[in-house]
Amino acid sequence: MSDTHPLRLAAYLERIRYDGPLTPSLEVLRRLHRAQVSSIPFENLNLFLGRPILLDSASLVSKLIEQRRGGYCYELNGLFFLVLQHLGFTVTPLAARVFNGEQFLHKSHRLTLVEIDEERWIADVGFGGNGLVEPISLQLEREFPQRLDTYRLLADPKLGFLFQHKLGDQWRNLYAFSLEEQYPPDYEAMNYYASTNPNSHFTHHTIATIVADDARIILNNAEFKIRRPDETITMHLADDAYREMLQHYFSIELPPGSRLQSPFSEFSLEL
Repeated sequence: MSDTHPLRLAAYLERIRYDGPLTPSLEVLRRLHRAQVSSIPFENLNLFLGRPILLDSASLVSKLIEQRRGGYCYELNGLFFLVLQHLGFTVTPLAARVFNGEQFLHKSHRLTLVEIDEERWIADVGFGGNGLVEPISLQLEREFPQRLDTYRLLADPKLGFLFQHKLGDQWRNLYAFSLEEQYPPDYEAMNYYASTNPNSHFTHHTIATIVADDARIILNNAEFKIRRPDETITMHLADDAYREMLQHYFSIELPPGSRLQSPFSEFSLEL
């Protein structure tokens, strides 16, 4: 943590609406994880506002806590890592290769290994639309039902672990990861590609997602979805409705007259 901008724990806890215990226990890990994914949205809007994504501690605290914005995996899991470390958890930063429907790509996703009483857990508050609500134990071939999805981990001889979720009666890959520790320069390189490369999904689509009590709320460009386990409601939004949805569901308020513009596609939105 940067000595010049220490984590203000009370402000973080207020941000995620958490007032429970803070001992480095499994129950606290679960509760903090649930609280963050329900309070701080996954979003990439800065890329369409012409603003850089900064990963230093001061920038994470400023954007996610003080400005009450969201972020993507490097920001969300970066902040969560700082909080867990501050509370005395044993944590290791990891990286994953996201599955694009056909193959596992380069390392591009941040997650966290947490060790509690000699048991290892995967925490990930930054995967967006299909991500964990709670951490899962690092146990193979065990189903982990959560309130919106069911997950499992499989061993892979080359990639380490496969993280999957259940869609109907089929298992689908989400990403693969190993337990190799990552360092700030690793995430800086990943973030640079994700935020500036024309082949990055994040430079073409505005995305905002958050976990509600019984649904995932997803805003992808002008397509708005409320996705529950048994149904999905989809709407296509006009420009004025986009701002309203950002405020109502994600508590994101952008300055009047803001323009969302992709640097590599025709997507553009006046707010």
